[in-house]
Amino acid sequence: MANDQRCAGCGAHLEPAFRFCAQCGRPVAGAPVAPPAPARRDTSPRSLPGQAPAAPAAPAAPQARPAGIPSLKLVPVRHDGRAGPAQPLQGAGVICGRAEGQLLFPDDTTVSPRHARFTPRGDGALLEDLGSLNGTFLRLRGPRPLALGDEVRLGRQLLRLEAIARPAAAGTRPWGSPDPGYRARLVQLLDGSGTGEAFPLKAGENLLGREVGDVTFPQDRYVSARHARLDVLASAVVLVDLGSSNGTFLRVAGPVPVTAGDQVLVGMQLVRLE
Repeated sequence: MANDQRCAGCGAHLEPAFRFCAQCGRPVAGAPVAPPAPARRDTSPRSLPGQAPAAPAAPAAPQARPAGIPSLKLVPVRHDGRAGPAQPLQGAGVICGRAEGQLLFPDDTTVSPRHARFTPRGDGALLEDLGSLNGTFLRLRGPRPLALGDEVRLGRQLLRLEAIARPAAAGTRPWGSPDPGYRARLVQLLDGSGTGEAFPLKAGENLLGREVGDVTFPQDRYVSARHARLDVLASAVVLVDLGSSNGTFLRVAGPVPVTAGDQVLVGMQLVRLE
C-alpha cells in the first residue's frame, strides 16, 4: 500500500499525519513540526545597566477637589443699599483703605490711606483699626457696656461718653441749676474736630431718637424715631439699639472678633461680613 509507512524503530504501522509512533513513541522522520508558540511580551518596566530595578508604577493619584468659594467675604454696601464687589477673606486677611490694601475706597477722604484690617480666625475674623483718623465702628447686635471716652455713631451723629466733673467744695458750695442726678454726658463731635452740644444723662434709662427721647436729633433723617437707649447704672453705662433702621455703631478700641452678619463702618463706608 502506498500509504503503508512503518516506524524506523519498531516497524509498527504509522497512521498518516502522526508525528510519533503509537507503539514506541519514536518521532516520525519528515513529520511537520508545529511552530513554537510566540513568547509572551514582558511589559514590566526595565532598568538601564547600573540603575536600581524600576519600581512598579504607582496608582494614579486622585484628582484634587477644586478649591471652594471662601467661607467669608467682605461686601461693601453702597449708599443706595446695593452691594458692591465682594472681597474674599482668606490668607493673611484684607486691609481696607483709601490708598493701600485689597478693599479700596479711593474717592472717600473720610477713609485713611490704610484704615482697618480683617484677619481670618476660626469661623469668623478679627477686626482691627490701623490708627485711622476717623476710627472703625462695629454695629451693635446686642447690649454693650461703654467706658468713658467711647465714641458712638447713630445716623449722622458722632457722640462721645464723658464724665461730669464734680470739683470738691472747699468751704463755699458751688451754685448752679438744680442737679436732677446726672451721672455722665454725651458730647457731640462735629466735622473738623469741634464739639457741639452736650447732653447730660440721668440715672436709669436715657432714650435717643429723632422724634422722642431724652436726647433728640430732629434734623437727622438717618436717626430713627426711637433709635437707641443708654442705661446709666450704678457701676456701668450700657448702650442698647432699639431696632433702628441704620443701626448703632461703637468705635473699636482694639482687635475685636467679628462673625458673618456683622457690619462695620470704615469712614463713611459700610462693609458687611458674609
